[in-house]
Amino acid sequence: MPSLRRASAAINRMDSLAAGRSPVHSLHPLAKLIVTVVYIVVVISCPPFNPGGLAVFLCYPLIIAPLSGTPLRPLFARLAIALPFSLAGAVSNLFLTPGAAFRIGSFVVGYGLLSFASIILKTLLTVFAALLLVASTPFEEINRQLTALGVPKIFCLQLVMTYRYLSVLIDEALTMTTAYALRAPEVKGVRFSDIGVFLGQLILRSFGHAEHVYQAMKCRGFDGGYQTRAGARLRPRDFIYTAAVCAGVVLLRVFL
Repeated sequence: MPSLRRASAAINRMDSLAAGRSPVHSLHPLAKLIVTVVYIVVVISCPPFNPGGLAVFLCYPLIIAPLSGTPLRPLFARLAIALPFSLAGAVSNLFLTPGAAFRIGSFVVGYGLLSFASIILKTLLTVFAALLLVASTPFEEINRQLTALGVPKIFCLQLVMTYRYLSVLIDEALTMTTAYALRAPEVKGVRFSDIGVFLGQLILRSFGHAEHVYQAMKCRGFDGGYQTRAGARLRPRDFIYTAAVCAGVVLLRVFL
């Protein structure tokens, strides 16, 4: 139950951060989206055996985070969620990538270790950049720019509905967990034998909530498309920011 409360609080925290005021928040969402995509693509394209070169890309999140007033602690907590997935692939490279890259005294640094470090760094940098985008831009604005860039509307609709309905699902799970705890106060969490029934009920209740949400949307004129209001226009400083940051990260990649 505490983990569900933390997840719900984390979603609300990111929404409150996105509604803040800072030089980064005032930039056009499209500029921030393009910069983030370019940054992620450049980081992913870096050589697999050069973790030292990847370290220079830390300058982007370490500059943008304080400029946007985004505290690092909640971002690191979200980064920790992505690490197990990258570790699963990175650990195998320790054993499947043979060869010695160089020596430090009597210690041999192999290509597998370099590949391991590169995968971890790439995960941290790309997830950090994506989190900074979400923490400085309302999710609806990001979705609007994705639609403007030609991303299929059905994908954008699913994306925004999943993001918005996630908090409802967590609240429903909290309600069920509280009810379970009241019926079994001596049990910590949910018994293993009851997990199947618990998850089944959660899915059924979620379907019910989804149907209510859909009916409410239909009553408000929903016709299968996600309608958005007209966004602000790009300003000269948005073009300057996009060009400067994109050129900077591309140059860093060229000289690695």
